[in-house]
This record gives sequence, C-alpha cells and structure tokens, in this order.
Amino acid sequence: MIFDKIENLKNYFSLNPNFKTIAEFVSENDLKAMPCGSYELSEQVKAGISEYEPGSGGDFEAHRDYHDLQLAIVGSERIDVIPVSQAGDSTGYKPDIEFFKSQSCESTKVALEEGCFAFLSPDDAHKPCIKLGSDKIKKAVFKIKI
Repeated sequence: MIFDKIENLKNYFSLNPNFKTIAEFVSENDLKAMPCGSYELSEQVKAGISEYEPGSGGDFEAHRDYHDLQLAIVGSERIDVIPVSQAGDSTGYKPDIEFFKSQSCESTKVALEEGCFAFLSPDDAHKPCIKLGSDKIKKAVFKIKI
C-alpha cells in the first residue's frame, strides 16, 4: 500500500508507468466538476468516479487483475487495510473481486481525505466506504491492469 497526496504521485512514476497516465488525467481535468461515471484513460487504466455517503463499510475486498488507486476528490472516508493472507471466510472469487468476512489481525486505518490517494495491490485486502467525518465523498477509483 502507498498512501500520499495526489500531487506527490510523480514521486512513484518509477514504480508503475501507469501512474503518469493517472497524474495527467488528474491535472488535465476538474475532477470536482466531472460527472460520476466510468472513464477509460488507456488500455491499462480506467477510472470510476462516484459520490456517496460513507457508512460502516462492508466486507474486506481484494482484486487479482487490477491494482486500485483510490483518490478522495471531495470529502473523506476511512479505508481499513489488512494483508490478504490475514483475511478469511472468502465468499469466492468473481471476476476481479473477492470478498472476505473475517480477519485474523488488526487493520491499518487510512484516513482518505480530500486530495489524498491510497494505492492498493492485490495483496492488500481493503474495506472502503467507512464514515470518517464528512457526510458525502466524491471519489475516483483508478483500476490499473496488472
């Protein structure tokens, strides 16, 4: 997992060449004004922009075919993260997602606040959508094909 401010994404270009595509998309678009929906940035990267009220989260989830880069555009939420090896009671793998109903360790709690991003690999089981402070969040989730 990487957690940082979006303006620092350039510091990670050497880790994943798709970070540059995301950084360009963020700098060239007014994400606050952009309508919710799906956007294809390249063959390797797609974005989903959504707005919702965070709650108690759901089950932990993990992905096999994509990395997630989750960016808070407006508002905030908490994301809990654990190693996928510490997640249990899988509900079974479906295309690109697996949910887990239990955990055998304490989670890392990430405060995803406006302008911050969390990069999550397939080894990072995560539970997003947990109320932190704001009533609403507008968020972009970038799916980076592995």
